[in-house]
Amino acid sequence: MSESGDNPLPSSATQVIRPAAITLDIVLTATFWSSYSFAPEWFNDALNEARTGKDHHARRREIIFAVCCAESYLVEWIRDEVLNRDFNRLNQFFPPGERHGVAEKWKEVPKALYDAGLISAVPTLGRPYWQNWLKLVELRNGLIHAKASRPETHSQTADERPVPSRNDLEKLPPSWAIKVVVTLIRELHAAVSTPVPAWLVDL
Repeated sequence: MSESGDNPLPSSATQVIRPAAITLDIVLTATFWSSYSFAPEWFNDALNEARTGKDHHARRREIIFAVCCAESYLVEWIRDEVLNRDFNRLNQFFPPGERHGVAEKWKEVPKALYDAGLISAVPTLGRPYWQNWLKLVELRNGLIHAKASRPETHSQTADERPVPSRNDLEKLPPSWAIKVVVTLIRELHAAVSTPVPAWLVDL
């Protein structure tokens, strides 16, 4: 025993130094998204014009509102139902900055969803409802891009004439435009075997 009364370490002993405890802090951050569905509102706008308006003003508005409904619905259905609100993936089917017409979107995007294994089938396009849809888009484009404002005379070629003319609008039966969109959406859901939205009412 040493003079100090302590027990000295044997010469062969090794001192063990234990490190301080290591802590790992993982910080998780959440991404908050907001989204809104305009399709039901566009549908109600078109429905109101179909039910209450009898002149060319109402047909003009019904056409525009109906096509806006269809374009909004395609994005919102894919966003919420097909992708199950996986918002990051929406750019895969609607790339930011790309400008495609609404008829092309309704034709090509379901094909892309099918190729990705996200839907079981695509709608059949060689039926009368699709031709009516293309006609509706042509009328909408004519109103929005001012082909409807071109002057008209009997000697014009088809490309020179206004589309739609005021006379065309006056001859168009109320609810034609909204019925085209109702059928378009129903055909989509029939192809993929999913229920149509509750707000989509028949006229």
